[in-house]
Amino acid sequence: MPTSVSIPQPAASFYGPTMHHPSSLSISPPSPGFFSAPSTSSSPSPSPRLQRQSISSFDSRHSSVSFDDEEDSPRNRPTLHQILVDQGRGQYTLDNFAAFLQSQFCYENLAFWLASRQYKLCAMSLYQSVHQSAPEFTLHTESTHTLNQSQARAFSDLQGKLRAILETFVLPSSPHELNLSDAVRCRLLRSVAEGDFHPQVLEQARESIMDLMKCSSYPMFIEAIAAKRASSQSQADMEKSHHHGHHEHDVSGSWKSKAKNHFKLVSRMLKRSP
Repeated sequence: MPTSVSIPQPAASFYGPTMHHPSSLSISPPSPGFFSAPSTSSSPSPSPRLQRQSISSFDSRHSSVSFDDEEDSPRNRPTLHQILVDQGRGQYTLDNFAAFLQSQFCYENLAFWLASRQYKLCAMSLYQSVHQSAPEFTLHTESTHTLNQSQARAFSDLQGKLRAILETFVLPSSPHELNLSDAVRCRLLRSVAEGDFHPQVLEQARESIMDLMKCSSYPMFIEAIAAKRASSQSQADMEKSHHHGHHEHDVSGSWKSKAKNHFKLVSRMLKRSP
């Protein structure tokens, strides 16, 4: 990794308008819609390495959720992308996937993918808002001379969001460093150091992390749900069998009790006979 590439401190946090050190960025499991808009919370979250849970914790959290055979069939299972954009149903939700990744010590992959997606939305929104008055603007620092003061300030905030992502996930020894190849990491850092803040600079890293989740985390998530489903079905079968056996025992006990009473009645009647 070349040491000449340096990333300045962010002017603004990716997750909100106030300034934070990257270590305060929270990547704990998201609540529904957590990544749909930047958070304004300024209090740091505990390190995810202290929050991570075992796979049994992931299972037990959702033990009360029933499974539907038709919904859980392979043809109806959502794709990884559908889960990432929170379009999965039943057990295949973004929250469940996040909890599973945290239990497997790889939640940073999901957090980066969602953060880079949010950055793309922010960058495209800024570009579209200034394009009419500044058609030469390209989300590159060389084109900032075409912006007015308000637009330049918005672009500065956008730069801070990307730097926060790099300092959190990409730089060597960053708090939640991703497993990226040296080539992808260097290309990304070099592009930003040269002033390019177009969301396309994150694309190779996004694809790399997406492939990693698709080949590893996603199949394991599907298997974990299938195992949970099988365990729930087995438990239901055992309870049904136990209930059925208990019912037979009751019936058998009732029959024996009646037979014993009948025998006593017949014995008394025989003794009274002349």
